[in-house]
Amino acid sequence: MPAEIKILERAEMYLRKLSCGVNPLTEESLPEGDACRQDRISKCLTYVADYLKQKVMPVMERQEKAKAPKPPKILKPRMVRDAADKELVFTPEMLSKFEVSEEPVSVSGIVRRLNFLIPQDSGMMPLVYADVAEVLSKEGVLLKQEGDKGKDLNLPTPHGEELGFARVEADIRGHHSVYTKCNVDAQKFILNNIDKCVAQANERLAKRRERAELGETGRVGKEKFHVTDDQIKNYPADEAPVPVSEIARRLNDLLPQDSNVEKIYFKTIRDWFVSQNYLEEKKNALGKIFFVPTETGSQNGIVTESRVGKNGENYDAVLYNGAAQKLVLDHVNELA
Repeated sequence: MPAEIKILERAEMYLRKLSCGVNPLTEESLPEGDACRQDRISKCLTYVADYLKQKVMPVMERQEKAKAPKPPKILKPRMVRDAADKELVFTPEMLSKFEVSEEPVSVSGIVRRLNFLIPQDSGMMPLVYADVAEVLSKEGVLLKQEGDKGKDLNLPTPHGEELGFARVEADIRGHHSVYTKCNVDAQKFILNNIDKCVAQANERLAKRRERAELGETGRVGKEKFHVTDDQIKNYPADEAPVPVSEIARRLNDLLPQDSNVEKIYFKTIRDWFVSQNYLEEKKNALGKIFFVPTETGSQNGIVTESRVGKNGENYDAVLYNGAAQKLVLDHVNELA
Protein backbone atom coordinates (compact mmCIF):
# COMPACT_ATOMS: atom_id res chain seq x y z
CA MET A 1 0.00 0.00 0.00
CA PRO A 2 2.72 2.60 0.73
CA ALA A 3 4.25 1.88 -2.71
CA GLU A 4 0.86 2.37 -4.40
CA ILE A 5 0.38 5.71 -2.67
CA LYS A 6 3.82 6.83 -3.89
CA ILE A 7 2.87 5.86 -7.46
CA LEU A 8 -0.36 7.84 -7.20
CA GLU A 9 1.52 10.86 -5.87
CA ARG A 10 3.89 10.68 -8.84
CA ALA A 11 0.99 10.23 -11.27
CA GLU A 12 -0.75 13.28 -9.83
CA MET A 13 2.47 15.28 -10.30
CA TYR A 14 2.87 14.06 -13.90
CA LEU A 15 -0.73 14.96 -14.76
CA ARG A 16 -0.34 18.38 -13.15
CA LYS A 17 2.78 19.19 -15.20
CA LEU A 18 1.28 17.91 -18.44
CA SER A 19 -1.80 20.05 -17.87
CA CYS A 20 0.53 23.04 -17.63
CA GLY A 21 2.31 22.12 -20.89
CA VAL A 22 5.49 20.81 -19.24
CA ASN A 23 7.24 17.51 -19.87
CA PRO A 24 7.42 15.94 -16.34
CA LEU A 25 10.56 13.97 -17.22
CA THR A 26 12.66 16.74 -18.73
CA GLU A 27 10.97 19.81 -17.25
CA GLU A 28 10.96 21.31 -20.76
CA SER A 29 7.94 23.01 -22.33
CA LEU A 30 5.91 20.83 -24.70
CA PRO A 31 5.91 21.85 -28.38
CA GLU A 32 3.05 24.10 -29.52
CA GLY A 33 1.27 21.32 -31.42
CA ASP A 34 1.33 18.76 -28.55
CA ALA A 35 -2.11 17.40 -27.64
CA CYS A 36 -1.57 18.12 -23.93
CA ARG A 37 -1.43 21.84 -24.69
CA GLN A 38 -4.96 21.82 -26.04
CA ASP A 39 -7.31 23.59 -23.65
CA ARG A 40 -9.87 20.76 -23.31
CA ILE A 41 -7.23 18.08 -22.69
CA SER A 42 -5.40 20.35 -20.21
CA LYS A 43 -8.61 20.80 -18.19
CA CYS A 44 -9.21 17.03 -18.16
CA LEU A 45 -5.69 16.37 -16.92
CA THR A 46 -6.15 18.96 -14.16
CA TYR A 47 -9.49 17.40 -13.17
CA VAL A 48 -7.97 13.90 -12.90
CA ALA A 49 -5.00 15.24 -10.91
CA ASP A 50 -7.38 16.99 -8.47
CA TYR A 51 -9.54 13.87 -8.20
CA LEU A 52 -6.53 11.73 -7.32
CA LYS A 53 -5.36 14.19 -4.67
CA GLN A 54 -8.74 14.93 -3.09
CA LYS A 55 -10.61 11.60 -3.39
CA VAL A 56 -8.43 8.57 -4.08
CA MET A 57 -5.24 9.23 -2.13
CA PRO A 58 -6.92 10.28 1.20
CA VAL A 59 -8.94 7.04 1.19
CA MET A 60 -5.84 4.94 0.63
CA GLU A 61 -3.94 6.85 3.35
CA ARG A 62 -6.77 6.25 5.85
CA GLN A 63 -6.79 2.55 4.97
CA GLU A 64 -3.03 2.42 5.48
CA LYS A 65 -3.29 4.12 8.88
CA ALA A 66 -6.04 1.71 9.95
CA LYS A 67 -3.78 -1.24 9.13
CA ALA A 68 -0.75 0.22 10.91
CA PRO A 69 -0.05 -1.29 14.36
CA LYS A 70 -1.20 0.99 17.16
CA PRO A 71 1.43 2.20 19.63
CA PRO A 72 1.33 0.50 23.03
CA LYS A 73 -1.12 2.13 25.41
CA ILE A 74 0.59 4.24 28.07
CA LEU A 75 -0.83 3.41 31.47
CA LYS A 76 -1.60 6.16 33.95
CA PRO A 77 0.55 6.17 37.13
CA ARG A 78 -2.25 4.72 39.27
CA MET A 79 -2.82 1.88 36.79
CA VAL A 80 0.93 1.13 36.83
CA ARG A 81 0.88 0.97 40.65
CA ASP A 82 -2.20 -1.24 40.69
CA ALA A 83 -0.64 -3.64 38.17
CA ALA A 84 2.76 -3.80 39.92
CA ASP A 85 3.64 -7.17 41.46
CA LYS A 86 7.43 -6.95 41.88
CA GLU A 87 9.60 -5.06 44.37
CA LEU A 88 11.22 -1.85 43.20
CA VAL A 89 14.96 -1.89 42.54
CA PHE A 90 17.09 1.00 41.30
CA THR A 91 20.39 -0.36 40.02
CA PRO A 92 23.50 1.86 39.79
CA GLU A 93 23.12 1.72 36.00
CA MET A 94 19.55 3.01 36.20
CA LEU A 95 20.46 5.81 38.61
CA SER A 96 23.38 6.86 36.39
CA LYS A 97 20.79 7.95 33.83
CA PHE A 98 19.13 10.37 36.25
CA GLU A 99 19.91 13.91 35.15
CA VAL A 100 20.26 16.36 38.02
CA SER A 101 18.58 19.60 36.99
CA GLU A 102 20.30 22.95 37.44
CA GLU A 103 16.83 24.45 37.70
CA PRO A 104 15.07 23.65 41.02
CA VAL A 105 12.37 21.00 40.64
CA SER A 106 9.54 19.87 42.92
CA VAL A 107 9.66 16.63 44.90
CA SER A 108 6.88 15.30 42.65
CA GLY A 109 9.01 16.16 39.62
CA ILE A 110 11.91 14.13 41.02
CA VAL A 111 9.56 11.19 41.66
CA ARG A 112 8.39 11.33 38.03
CA ARG A 113 11.97 11.39 36.75
CA LEU A 114 12.94 8.43 38.92
CA ASN A 115 9.92 6.41 37.78
CA PHE A 116 10.87 7.16 34.17
CA LEU A 117 14.05 5.11 34.80
CA ILE A 118 12.02 1.97 35.59
CA PRO A 119 11.83 -0.32 32.52
CA GLN A 120 8.36 -0.56 31.01
CA ASP A 121 6.54 -3.83 31.66
CA SER A 122 8.99 -4.61 34.49
CA GLY A 123 6.09 -5.00 36.91
CA MET A 124 8.04 -3.12 39.59
CA MET A 125 6.22 -0.96 42.12
CA PRO A 126 6.88 2.72 41.25
CA LEU A 127 7.62 5.45 43.75
CA VAL A 128 4.94 7.86 44.91
CA TYR A 129 5.37 11.33 46.39
CA ALA A 130 4.51 10.05 49.89
CA ASP A 131 7.44 7.59 49.82
CA VAL A 132 9.98 10.38 49.38
CA ALA A 133 8.15 12.85 51.64
CA GLU A 134 8.08 10.27 54.47
CA VAL A 135 11.83 9.70 54.23
CA LEU A 136 12.55 13.43 54.12
CA SER A 137 10.33 13.94 57.18
CA LYS A 138 12.21 11.25 59.12
CA GLU A 139 15.50 12.88 58.12
CA GLY A 140 14.27 16.19 59.55
CA VAL A 141 14.23 17.83 56.11
CA LEU A 142 10.48 18.33 55.67
CA LEU A 143 7.77 19.01 58.23
CA LYS A 144 4.04 18.56 57.69
CA GLN A 145 2.19 21.84 58.10
CA GLU A 146 -1.38 22.91 57.58
CA GLY A 147 -1.99 25.20 54.62
CA ASP A 148 -5.04 27.03 53.35
CA LYS A 149 -8.35 25.17 53.55
CA GLY A 150 -6.79 22.59 55.87
CA LYS A 151 -4.60 21.07 53.15
CA ASP A 152 -1.47 19.33 54.43
CA LEU A 153 1.85 20.70 53.16
CA ASN A 154 5.31 19.15 53.42
CA LEU A 155 7.58 22.19 53.76
CA PRO A 156 11.30 22.43 54.53
CA THR A 157 12.64 22.81 58.04
CA PRO A 158 15.65 25.09 58.68
CA HIS A 159 17.80 21.96 58.29
CA GLY A 160 16.09 21.24 54.98
CA GLU A 161 16.75 24.78 53.75
CA GLU A 162 20.46 24.29 54.53
CA LEU A 163 20.38 21.18 52.30
CA GLY A 164 18.83 23.04 49.37
CA PHE A 165 15.11 22.53 49.89
CA ALA A 166 13.05 25.72 49.47
CA ARG A 167 9.47 26.75 50.13
CA VAL A 168 7.84 28.09 46.95
CA GLU A 169 4.55 29.80 46.23
CA ALA A 170 3.09 29.93 42.72
CA ASP A 171 -0.19 30.22 40.85
CA ILE A 172 -0.60 26.96 38.95
CA ARG A 173 -3.59 26.52 36.63
CA GLY A 174 -5.47 29.25 38.44
CA HIS A 175 -4.77 27.89 41.94
CA HIS A 176 -2.38 29.32 44.50
CA SER A 177 0.01 26.54 45.52
CA VAL A 178 2.64 26.27 48.24
CA TYR A 179 5.15 23.45 47.84
CA THR A 180 8.82 22.47 48.10
CA LYS A 181 11.44 22.76 45.38
CA CYS A 182 14.83 21.08 45.33
CA ASN A 183 18.05 22.58 44.03
CA VAL A 184 21.03 20.51 42.84
CA ASP A 185 22.19 19.65 46.38
CA ALA A 186 18.65 18.70 47.45
CA GLN A 187 18.22 16.43 44.43
CA LYS A 188 21.50 14.70 45.28
CA PHE A 189 20.35 14.31 48.90
CA ILE A 190 17.25 12.41 47.67
CA LEU A 191 19.41 10.23 45.42
CA ASN A 192 21.73 9.47 48.35
CA ASN A 193 18.69 8.32 50.34
CA ILE A 194 16.99 6.50 47.47
CA ASP A 195 17.28 3.10 49.19
CA LYS A 196 15.09 4.38 52.04
CA CYS A 197 12.53 5.65 49.52
CA VAL A 198 12.56 2.29 47.75
CA ALA A 199 11.98 0.56 51.10
CA GLN A 200 8.83 2.69 51.54
CA ALA A 201 7.55 1.64 48.10
CA ASN A 202 8.24 -2.02 48.74
CA GLU A 203 6.54 -1.78 52.12
CA ARG A 204 3.41 -0.58 50.31
CA LEU A 205 3.64 -3.60 47.99
CA ALA A 206 4.06 -5.97 50.95
CA LYS A 207 1.03 -4.50 52.71
CA ARG A 208 -1.05 -4.84 49.56
CA ARG A 209 -0.09 -8.49 49.26
CA GLU A 210 -0.95 -9.01 52.91
CA ARG A 211 -4.34 -7.36 52.43
CA ALA A 212 -4.98 -9.57 49.41
CA GLU A 213 -4.18 -12.68 51.45
CA LEU A 214 -6.44 -11.50 54.28
CA GLY A 215 -9.16 -10.85 51.76
CA GLU A 216 -9.25 -14.53 50.84
CA THR A 217 -10.09 -15.50 54.42
CA GLY A 218 -12.11 -12.44 55.38
CA ARG A 219 -10.21 -9.20 55.72
CA VAL A 220 -10.22 -7.43 59.05
CA GLY A 221 -9.94 -3.64 59.11
CA LYS A 222 -7.11 -1.79 60.82
CA GLU A 223 -7.29 -1.07 64.52
CA LYS A 224 -7.64 2.48 65.78
CA PHE A 225 -4.42 4.13 66.84
CA HIS A 226 -3.14 2.98 70.20
CA VAL A 227 0.23 2.31 71.81
CA THR A 228 1.37 0.23 74.75
CA ASP A 229 3.16 1.50 77.85
CA ASP A 230 6.39 -0.09 76.61
CA GLN A 231 6.06 1.73 73.29
CA ILE A 232 5.39 5.06 75.01
CA LYS A 233 8.73 4.68 76.83
CA ASN A 234 10.43 5.04 73.41
CA TYR A 235 8.89 8.48 72.81
CA PRO A 236 11.80 10.99 72.59
CA ALA A 237 12.25 12.87 75.85
CA ASP A 238 12.67 16.36 74.45
CA GLU A 239 11.70 19.59 76.22
CA ALA A 240 12.17 21.71 73.10
CA PRO A 241 8.86 23.03 71.71
CA VAL A 242 7.77 21.26 68.50
CA PRO A 243 4.75 21.62 66.18
CA VAL A 244 1.85 19.19 66.49
CA SER A 245 2.83 17.47 63.24
CA GLU A 246 6.13 16.47 64.84
CA ILE A 247 4.26 14.99 67.83
CA ALA A 248 2.17 12.92 65.39
CA ARG A 249 5.28 11.74 63.56
CA ARG A 250 6.98 10.70 66.81
CA LEU A 251 3.89 8.78 67.92
CA ASN A 252 3.62 6.97 64.59
CA ASP A 253 7.29 6.03 64.81
CA LEU A 254 6.45 4.06 67.98
CA LEU A 255 4.42 1.59 65.90
CA PRO A 256 6.13 -1.50 64.42
CA GLN A 257 6.67 -1.52 60.65
CA ASP A 258 4.15 -4.35 60.12
CA SER A 259 1.58 -2.91 62.53
CA ASN A 260 -2.11 -3.26 61.74
CA VAL A 261 -2.80 -0.07 63.69
CA GLU A 262 -3.85 3.09 61.89
CA LYS A 263 -1.44 6.02 62.10
CA ILE A 264 -2.54 9.09 64.01
CA TYR A 265 -3.12 12.33 62.16
CA PHE A 266 -1.81 15.63 63.52
CA LYS A 267 -5.30 17.15 63.19
CA THR A 268 -6.58 14.49 65.60
CA ILE A 269 -4.14 15.70 68.25
CA ARG A 270 -4.86 19.35 67.55
CA ASP A 271 -8.63 18.77 67.75
CA TRP A 272 -8.15 17.02 71.10
CA PHE A 273 -6.36 20.11 72.43
CA VAL A 274 -9.30 22.21 71.21
CA SER A 275 -11.85 19.89 72.85
CA GLN A 276 -9.96 20.09 76.17
CA ASN A 277 -9.88 23.91 76.03
CA TYR A 278 -6.12 24.07 75.54
CA LEU A 279 -6.46 25.60 72.06
CA GLU A 280 -8.93 28.07 70.59
CA GLU A 281 -9.96 28.26 66.93
CA LYS A 282 -10.09 31.74 65.38
CA LYS A 283 -10.42 33.40 61.97
CA ASN A 284 -8.45 36.31 60.58
CA ALA A 285 -9.84 39.17 58.47
CA LEU A 286 -9.57 37.03 55.32
CA GLY A 287 -11.52 34.19 56.88
CA LYS A 288 -8.48 31.94 57.31
CA ILE A 289 -8.67 29.66 60.34
CA PHE A 290 -5.83 29.63 62.85
CA PHE A 291 -5.33 28.40 66.41
CA VAL A 292 -4.03 30.08 69.56
CA PRO A 293 -3.43 28.64 73.03
CA THR A 294 -5.99 29.46 75.70
CA GLU A 295 -4.87 30.57 79.15
CA THR A 296 -5.07 26.94 80.26
CA GLY A 297 -3.04 25.90 77.22
CA SER A 298 -0.34 28.45 77.95
CA GLN A 299 -0.13 27.17 81.54
CA ASN A 300 0.36 23.64 80.20
CA GLY A 301 3.22 24.22 77.80
CA ILE A 302 1.61 25.45 74.58
CA VAL A 303 3.53 28.44 73.27
CA THR A 304 3.61 30.66 70.20
CA GLU A 305 6.69 31.70 68.34
CA SER A 306 6.80 34.64 65.93
CA ARG A 307 8.18 33.67 62.55
CA VAL A 308 8.65 35.28 59.16
CA GLY A 309 7.24 33.54 56.10
CA LYS A 310 9.05 33.10 52.81
CA ASN A 311 7.30 36.18 51.43
CA GLY A 312 8.17 38.32 54.44
CA GLU A 313 4.83 37.99 56.22
CA ASN A 314 4.79 37.59 60.02
CA TYR A 315 2.88 34.75 61.63
CA ASP A 316 2.70 32.94 64.98
CA ALA A 317 3.59 29.25 65.00
CA VAL A 318 1.95 27.15 67.74
CA LEU A 319 4.46 24.88 69.47
CA TYR A 320 4.23 22.30 72.26
CA ASN A 321 6.97 21.94 74.87
CA GLY A 322 7.67 18.91 77.05
CA ALA A 323 4.71 19.54 79.38
CA ALA A 324 2.24 19.77 76.51
CA GLN A 325 3.68 16.63 74.90
CA LYS A 326 3.28 14.81 78.23
CA LEU A 327 -0.41 15.74 78.15
CA VAL A 328 -0.67 13.94 74.82
CA LEU A 329 1.16 10.88 76.14
CA ASP A 330 -1.04 10.73 79.24
CA HIS A 331 -4.17 10.62 77.04
CA VAL A 332 -2.69 9.08 73.90
CA ASN A 333 -5.11 6.15 73.73
CA GLU A 334 -8.10 8.48 74.07
CA LEU A 335 -7.20 10.59 71.04
CA ALA A 336 -8.40 8.42 68.14
